[in-house]
Amino acid sequence: MRRLRKSVGVLGTICLCCAGVAGAPSDCKKPAGTASQQPWKADNALVFITKGLAVDADGAPNSYLVDGNGLSYTCDGVAAIVDGKRVTRKTDPDHWNELCRQAWAHAVSSGDYSNVAIFGMLTGEKNQPLVQQDGDPLPGTGYISTTTMTIPDTPDKAQRHWVDATKVPYIVLTSSFTNANHVKRGDVAVVYRPKTGTIAFAVYADIGGDLGEASVKLHRDLGHEPVTKPPSVPRAKVGIADSVVTLVFPGINVPGRLDAAAWNEAIAKAGKDALEKWGGVDRLRTCAN
Repeated sequence: MRRLRKSVGVLGTICLCCAGVAGAPSDCKKPAGTASQQPWKADNALVFITKGLAVDADGAPNSYLVDGNGLSYTCDGVAAIVDGKRVTRKTDPDHWNELCRQAWAHAVSSGDYSNVAIFGMLTGEKNQPLVQQDGDPLPGTGYISTTTMTIPDTPDKAQRHWVDATKVPYIVLTSSFTNANHVKRGDVAVVYRPKTGTIAFAVYADIGGDLGEASVKLHRDLGHEPVTKPPSVPRAKVGIADSVVTLVFPGINVPGRLDAAAWNEAIAKAGKDALEKWGGVDRLRTCAN
Protein backbone atom coordinates (compact mmCIF):
# COMPACT_ATOMS: atom_id res chain seq x y z
CA MET A 1 0.00 0.00 0.00
CA ARG A 2 1.46 3.33 -1.05
CA ARG A 3 1.56 6.06 1.55
CA LEU A 4 -0.71 9.12 1.26
CA ARG A 5 1.33 12.27 0.70
CA LYS A 6 0.59 15.68 2.14
CA SER A 7 0.90 18.67 -0.14
CA VAL A 8 3.51 21.18 0.98
CA GLY A 9 2.45 23.66 3.64
CA VAL A 10 -1.16 22.52 4.04
CA LEU A 11 -1.88 20.52 7.16
CA GLY A 12 -3.95 17.43 6.48
CA THR A 13 -4.29 18.06 2.74
CA ILE A 14 -3.43 15.48 0.07
CA CYS A 15 -2.86 15.92 -3.64
CA LEU A 16 -4.86 13.10 -5.18
CA CYS A 17 -2.93 13.26 -8.42
CA CYS A 18 0.10 12.13 -6.46
CA ALA A 19 -1.37 9.47 -4.20
CA GLY A 20 -3.32 6.27 -4.35
CA VAL A 21 -4.07 3.02 -2.62
CA ALA A 22 -3.19 -0.16 -4.46
CA GLY A 23 -5.98 -2.69 -4.59
CA ALA A 24 -8.60 -0.32 -3.18
CA PRO A 25 -12.29 -1.00 -3.93
CA SER A 26 -13.35 0.73 -7.13
CA ASP A 27 -16.94 1.60 -6.30
CA CYS A 28 -18.93 3.86 -4.05
CA LYS A 29 -21.95 1.50 -3.94
CA LYS A 30 -24.19 4.41 -4.82
CA PRO A 31 -27.85 3.36 -5.13
CA ALA A 32 -29.22 3.63 -8.64
CA GLY A 33 -31.15 6.82 -9.23
CA THR A 34 -29.77 8.62 -6.18
CA ALA A 35 -29.34 12.34 -6.82
CA SER A 36 -25.78 13.55 -6.27
CA GLN A 37 -26.76 15.84 -3.40
CA GLN A 38 -28.68 13.03 -1.67
CA PRO A 39 -26.37 11.28 0.84
CA TRP A 40 -25.85 7.57 0.49
CA LYS A 41 -24.00 4.97 2.53
CA ALA A 42 -20.81 3.27 1.34
CA ASP A 43 -19.65 0.81 3.98
CA ASN A 44 -18.96 2.86 7.15
CA ALA A 45 -19.00 6.23 5.34
CA LEU A 46 -21.84 8.58 4.43
CA VAL A 47 -21.22 10.19 1.05
CA PHE A 48 -22.68 13.27 -0.59
CA ILE A 49 -21.71 15.54 -3.49
CA THR A 50 -22.54 19.24 -3.55
CA LYS A 51 -22.32 21.76 -6.37
CA GLY A 52 -19.93 24.01 -4.50
CA LEU A 53 -18.88 24.69 -0.93
CA ALA A 54 -20.13 27.72 1.01
CA VAL A 55 -18.19 29.38 3.85
CA ASP A 56 -18.98 29.33 7.58
CA ALA A 57 -17.14 31.75 9.89
CA ASP A 58 -19.06 30.86 13.06
CA GLY A 59 -16.97 30.45 16.19
CA ALA A 60 -14.34 32.92 14.96
CA PRO A 61 -13.87 35.88 17.33
CA ASN A 62 -14.32 38.32 14.43
CA SER A 63 -17.30 36.56 12.87
CA TYR A 64 -19.93 39.00 14.20
CA LEU A 65 -18.70 42.45 15.19
CA VAL A 66 -20.71 45.09 17.00
CA ASP A 67 -20.17 47.52 14.10
CA GLY A 68 -21.37 44.92 11.59
CA ASN A 69 -18.01 44.61 9.84
CA GLY A 70 -17.18 41.03 10.82
CA LEU A 71 -16.36 38.03 8.65
CA SER A 72 -20.11 37.32 8.67
CA TYR A 73 -22.90 39.74 7.94
CA THR A 74 -25.05 40.26 11.04
CA CYS A 75 -28.06 38.81 9.22
CA ASP A 76 -26.15 35.58 8.63
CA GLY A 77 -26.81 34.87 12.30
CA VAL A 78 -30.07 36.75 12.84
CA ALA A 79 -33.57 36.60 11.37
CA ALA A 80 -36.51 38.96 11.67
CA ILE A 81 -39.64 37.66 13.37
CA VAL A 82 -42.85 38.77 11.65
CA ASP A 83 -46.26 37.62 12.90
CA GLY A 84 -44.51 35.18 15.20
CA LYS A 85 -42.51 33.47 12.45
CA ARG A 86 -38.90 33.71 11.33
CA VAL A 87 -38.41 35.33 7.95
CA THR A 88 -35.60 33.45 6.18
CA ARG A 89 -33.96 33.30 2.79
CA LYS A 90 -36.12 30.27 2.01
CA THR A 91 -39.46 31.62 3.23
CA ASP A 92 -39.08 35.09 1.68
CA PRO A 93 -36.11 35.24 -0.70
CA ASP A 94 -36.92 38.78 -1.87
CA HIS A 95 -37.35 40.54 1.47
CA TRP A 96 -35.65 38.52 4.24
CA ASN A 97 -32.47 40.60 4.31
CA GLU A 98 -34.21 43.98 4.35
CA LEU A 99 -36.59 42.84 7.08
CA CYS A 100 -33.70 41.45 9.11
CA ARG A 101 -31.70 44.67 8.86
CA GLN A 102 -34.70 46.74 9.92
CA ALA A 103 -35.51 44.44 12.84
CA TRP A 104 -31.88 44.37 14.00
CA ALA A 105 -31.50 48.15 13.83
CA HIS A 106 -34.65 48.56 15.92
CA ALA A 107 -33.47 45.96 18.44
CA VAL A 108 -30.07 47.60 18.91
CA SER A 109 -31.51 51.10 19.29
CA SER A 110 -34.35 50.10 21.62
CA GLY A 111 -32.73 47.23 23.53
CA ASP A 112 -35.79 45.10 22.70
CA TYR A 113 -34.67 41.93 20.90
CA SER A 114 -38.04 40.18 20.98
CA ASN A 115 -38.58 40.58 17.23
CA VAL A 116 -35.33 38.95 16.13
CA ALA A 117 -34.25 35.33 16.23
CA ILE A 118 -30.54 35.14 17.07
CA PHE A 119 -28.83 31.86 16.20
CA GLY A 120 -25.25 32.82 15.31
CA MET A 121 -24.36 34.53 18.61
CA LEU A 122 -24.62 33.68 22.28
CA THR A 123 -27.53 35.40 23.99
CA GLY A 124 -28.27 36.33 27.57
CA GLU A 125 -31.27 37.74 29.37
CA LYS A 126 -34.07 39.11 27.19
CA ASN A 127 -32.47 37.53 24.10
CA GLN A 128 -29.73 40.17 24.03
CA PRO A 129 -26.52 39.09 22.20
CA LEU A 130 -23.50 38.85 24.48
CA VAL A 131 -20.43 40.94 23.71
CA GLN A 132 -16.94 39.55 24.32
CA GLN A 133 -15.41 40.56 27.65
CA ASP A 134 -11.92 40.85 29.14
CA GLY A 135 -10.07 37.60 28.44
CA ASP A 136 -11.77 37.20 25.06
CA PRO A 137 -9.95 38.09 21.81
CA LEU A 138 -12.12 41.14 20.99
CA PRO A 139 -13.55 42.57 24.22
CA GLY A 140 -16.23 45.17 23.61
CA THR A 141 -16.08 44.92 19.82
CA GLY A 142 -17.10 41.37 18.96
CA TYR A 143 -20.21 39.37 19.79
CA ILE A 144 -19.62 35.85 21.10
CA SER A 145 -20.02 33.69 18.00
CA THR A 146 -21.22 30.14 18.61
CA THR A 147 -21.06 26.71 16.97
CA THR A 148 -22.97 23.52 17.63
CA MET A 149 -19.80 21.88 18.95
CA THR A 150 -18.06 23.26 22.02
CA ILE A 151 -14.58 22.93 23.54
CA PRO A 152 -14.49 20.92 26.81
CA ASP A 153 -13.31 22.51 30.06
CA THR A 154 -13.80 26.10 28.88
CA PRO A 155 -16.17 28.77 30.26
CA ASP A 156 -19.53 28.64 28.48
CA LYS A 157 -19.72 32.43 28.20
CA ALA A 158 -16.25 32.87 26.71
CA GLN A 159 -15.42 32.94 23.01
CA ARG A 160 -12.91 30.10 23.42
CA HIS A 161 -15.78 27.77 24.36
CA TRP A 162 -16.71 27.57 20.66
CA VAL A 163 -14.93 26.12 17.61
CA ASP A 164 -12.99 28.83 15.77
CA ALA A 165 -13.75 28.60 12.04
CA THR A 166 -10.44 30.27 11.17
CA LYS A 167 -8.37 27.72 13.10
CA VAL A 168 -10.25 24.42 12.90
CA PRO A 169 -11.38 22.58 9.73
CA TYR A 170 -15.02 21.70 10.19
CA ILE A 171 -18.07 20.91 8.08
CA VAL A 172 -21.66 22.04 8.53
CA LEU A 173 -24.45 19.44 8.47
CA THR A 174 -28.21 19.62 8.72
CA SER A 175 -30.06 18.38 11.79
CA SER A 176 -32.01 15.92 9.62
CA PHE A 177 -28.74 14.45 8.34
CA THR A 178 -27.18 14.06 11.78
CA ASN A 179 -30.34 12.67 13.38
CA ALA A 180 -31.01 10.15 10.62
CA ASN A 181 -27.43 8.90 10.53
CA HIS A 182 -26.42 9.16 14.21
CA VAL A 183 -23.62 11.65 13.49
CA LYS A 184 -22.12 13.22 16.60
CA ARG A 185 -20.23 16.46 17.07
CA GLY A 186 -16.56 15.77 16.42
CA ASP A 187 -17.13 12.92 13.97
CA VAL A 188 -14.53 12.89 11.22
CA ALA A 189 -15.09 13.94 7.60
CA VAL A 190 -13.01 13.78 4.43
CA VAL A 191 -13.59 16.50 1.81
CA TYR A 192 -12.39 16.14 -1.79
CA ARG A 193 -12.31 18.82 -4.49
CA PRO A 194 -12.01 17.03 -7.87
CA LYS A 195 -11.14 20.18 -9.84
CA THR A 196 -7.87 20.68 -7.98
CA GLY A 197 -7.33 17.09 -6.82
CA THR A 198 -7.02 18.12 -3.18
CA ILE A 199 -8.45 16.53 -0.09
CA ALA A 200 -8.72 17.84 3.47
CA PHE A 201 -9.82 16.39 6.78
CA ALA A 202 -12.37 17.87 9.14
CA VAL A 203 -14.87 17.29 11.93
CA TYR A 204 -18.58 17.99 12.08
CA ALA A 205 -18.94 21.07 14.30
CA ASP A 206 -21.92 23.17 13.21
CA ILE A 207 -25.56 22.84 12.16
CA GLY A 208 -26.92 24.63 9.09
CA GLY A 209 -29.84 24.64 6.71
CA ASP A 210 -28.09 22.92 3.80
CA LEU A 211 -25.25 20.52 3.10
CA GLY A 212 -22.19 21.93 1.39
CA GLU A 213 -20.74 24.44 3.86
CA ALA A 214 -17.39 24.44 5.67
CA SER A 215 -15.23 26.55 7.91
CA VAL A 216 -12.72 29.14 6.75
CA LYS A 217 -9.89 26.80 7.81
CA LEU A 218 -11.22 23.88 5.78
CA HIS A 219 -11.44 26.08 2.68
CA ARG A 220 -7.82 27.08 3.17
CA ASP A 221 -6.82 23.43 3.66
CA LEU A 222 -8.38 22.80 0.25
CA GLY A 223 -6.16 25.52 -1.20
CA HIS A 224 -8.94 28.10 -1.49
CA GLU A 225 -9.03 31.57 0.09
CA PRO A 226 -12.62 32.29 1.23
CA VAL A 227 -12.17 35.80 2.66
CA THR A 228 -12.60 38.86 0.46
CA LYS A 229 -9.63 41.17 -0.02
CA PRO A 230 -9.29 44.89 0.80
CA PRO A 231 -10.38 47.58 0.16
CA SER A 232 -13.75 45.99 0.92
CA VAL A 233 -14.63 44.78 4.41
CA PRO A 234 -13.10 41.29 4.82
CA ARG A 235 -15.99 38.84 4.59
CA ALA A 236 -15.94 35.04 4.59
CA LYS A 237 -18.07 34.89 1.45
CA VAL A 238 -15.92 33.50 -1.36
CA GLY A 239 -17.19 29.96 -1.71
CA ILE A 240 -15.99 27.17 -3.97
CA ALA A 241 -18.12 27.01 -7.11
CA ASP A 242 -17.12 23.57 -8.41
CA SER A 243 -18.30 20.22 -7.08
CA VAL A 244 -17.11 18.82 -3.77
CA VAL A 245 -17.33 15.25 -2.43
CA THR A 246 -17.74 14.77 1.33
CA LEU A 247 -17.37 11.55 3.33
CA VAL A 248 -18.61 11.48 6.93
CA PHE A 249 -17.55 8.69 9.28
CA PRO A 250 -20.07 8.34 12.15
CA GLY A 251 -18.42 7.00 15.29
CA ILE A 252 -14.87 8.00 14.33
CA ASN A 253 -14.64 10.95 16.66
CA VAL A 254 -12.00 13.52 17.57
CA PRO A 255 -13.02 15.49 20.68
CA GLY A 256 -12.46 19.22 20.78
CA ARG A 257 -9.23 20.70 22.15
CA LEU A 258 -8.37 24.24 23.13
CA ASP A 259 -4.98 23.77 21.44
CA ALA A 260 -6.08 24.20 17.82
CA ALA A 261 -2.77 22.97 16.36
CA ALA A 262 -2.90 19.74 18.34
CA TRP A 263 -6.56 19.26 17.42
CA ASN A 264 -5.74 19.78 13.73
CA GLU A 265 -3.08 17.08 13.92
CA ALA A 266 -5.49 14.66 15.58
CA ILE A 267 -8.16 15.38 12.95
CA ALA A 268 -5.71 14.81 10.09
CA LYS A 269 -4.49 11.52 11.56
CA ALA A 270 -8.00 10.19 12.19
CA GLY A 271 -9.13 11.31 8.74
CA LYS A 272 -6.21 9.65 6.95
CA ASP A 273 -6.69 6.41 8.86
CA ALA A 274 -10.43 6.36 8.16
CA LEU A 275 -9.90 7.06 4.45
CA GLU A 276 -7.25 4.35 4.05
CA LYS A 277 -9.41 1.72 5.76
CA TRP A 278 -12.42 2.75 3.69
CA GLY A 279 -10.60 2.24 0.40
CA GLY A 280 -8.34 5.22 -0.12
CA VAL A 281 -8.16 7.90 -2.73
CA ASP A 282 -8.81 5.60 -5.69
CA ARG A 283 -12.22 4.75 -4.29
CA LEU A 284 -12.83 8.39 -3.46
CA ARG A 285 -12.23 9.37 -7.08
CA THR A 286 -15.05 7.10 -8.18
CA CYS A 287 -17.46 8.99 -5.91
CA ALA A 288 -16.75 12.16 -7.85
CA ASN A 289 -17.58 10.40 -11.13
